[in-house]
Amino acid sequence: AYLEPIFSSGDIQKSMPAEAQKFTLVNSMWHSTMEGTVKNPYVIPRSQEERILPNFIEANKLLDAILKQLHQFLETKRLAFPRFYFLSNEELLEILAETKDPLLVQPHLKKCFE
Repeated sequence: AYLEPIFSSGDIQKSMPAEAQKFTLVNSMWHSTMEGTVKNPYVIPRSQEERILPNFIEANKLLDAILKQLHQFLETKRLAFPRFYFLSNEELLEILAETKDPLLVQPHLKKCFE
C-alpha cells in the first residue's frame, strides 16, 4: 500500500521505469495470491502450495531492490535541491508524485523554508 500511490504517478514511472515494472510484477503477484486466498482461506493448506514461499521470497527481493533505488532517486532530488533534506522520504515522494497539483504540494513547502 505504501508504494502503490508512488508508482501510480506517471512522473515517477517515467523517472524509474525499471522499478515501476518490478513493482507492477510484485503487485500482480500479491493480488493473485490474495485472490487464491479468498477461494481457499485456510492457512495451512494455502501455505503448502508449491509456489507461495518462492513467490514471496522473490517479491521481497524485488521490493528491497525497489526501495534501494527509490532512496537513491530521492537522494539525487535532494542533491539538486538541498532544501528537500528538511522533508521525510514520504513527504518528498508526495511532492514528486503530485507535481501537477500545487495545492497538494503546498503543505510541504513550509517545512522546506522554515
